[in-house]
Amino acid sequence: MFKTALFLSVILISCSLWASDKPLPNWIDYTREKSDGMSPEHFSNRIAPPDTFRLSAEYESTKAVVIGWSSYKTMLREISGIIGRDTDVELWAVSGPASISGVPDDRYRSIDCGINTVWMRDYGPFGINEVTNEVAVVDSIYRHYSYRRYDDKIPTCVANRQGIESFAMNLILDGGNVMVDSKRNLFMTKRTYVWNDNKTKEEVDLLLKEYFNVHKIHVFDYAGYPSSPADGTGHIDMYIKLLNDSTVLITETQDEPYKTACEKALGYFKSIKTPAGGNYKIIRIPGWSSGRTWYTYTNSLIVNDIVMIPSYSGHADKEIVVKKAYEEGIPGIKVRFINSDSSITAGGSIHCVTQIIPGV
Repeated sequence: MFKTALFLSVILISCSLWASDKPLPNWIDYTREKSDGMSPEHFSNRIAPPDTFRLSAEYESTKAVVIGWSSYKTMLREISGIIGRDTDVELWAVSGPASISGVPDDRYRSIDCGINTVWMRDYGPFGINEVTNEVAVVDSIYRHYSYRRYDDKIPTCVANRQGIESFAMNLILDGGNVMVDSKRNLFMTKRTYVWNDNKTKEEVDLLLKEYFNVHKIHVFDYAGYPSSPADGTGHIDMYIKLLNDSTVLITETQDEPYKTACEKALGYFKSIKTPAGGNYKIIRIPGWSSGRTWYTYTNSLIVNDIVMIPSYSGHADKEIVVKKAYEEGIPGIKVRFINSDSSITAGGSIHCVTQIIPGV
């Protein structure tokens, strides 16, 4: 028994260190990763949440921000510093150190769970019960489950460590492709259907509505659809972002295939009504590609009255435009830019490496 526990501890530590020394991208690196060939696992009951549970919009109240202490530590420390200095929310660090400089001890929690990669957004979305005000998590199947077992287990592990209820959903899903408003509307790309091609579209929609308690699902093409995603993810947070129930940021670019996806999204939002019945306020912000890398400013994180936005070296002129766009969309918001030169080449930025625990 002791030898088994010791062996598992060594594996856990080496796994975390390996991910830190050689960060894995948002997609599978087949030169370094190999599937274990096993089926998906769930460690919580496969039952749907009650009707009173819903996912919270990012622009609603936030109790805590969750990060995975795996790689891109400079960026994680900047995010942590902003959380500690400019907000009153908690910071939860999966596999984190005993403390992080700039984060008050009474607002910091190191959570003892194994981790393979830094992409915390994708492991499972958190929501809140509107009657009890209790937080819960939907433990969906991480698309890289057979390659990154620790990552796939994180929602249940965090739930167990923090006394949060978890609901196991038999659907492959990445949190970067989940965007909701406060009125139970879900926005995502067709990538979710591709991941679950063993199910019909109707079966996928039924599971999403049952577990997320959403009323309507809005679906978009990702850049490169129906082929593999040009940015390596196909996530909606790479080119669209809701700022409130009636305002949306949509990337503007001349680079294909991103241009086609963005312009289709523009046309869609022009054709639908907001939950209140009006027209969406649509704000365009720049984006561009360089090789496989897609440089986006929608991969940001809103934490109450702060927004953390990616910054890329040599593009200060674009940041002026982006700052004005966020300030126009969210009056009174305080903008913080964080350099994302390293992580964006691996398919993600600030939104991809963070998760939100909703407040009340």
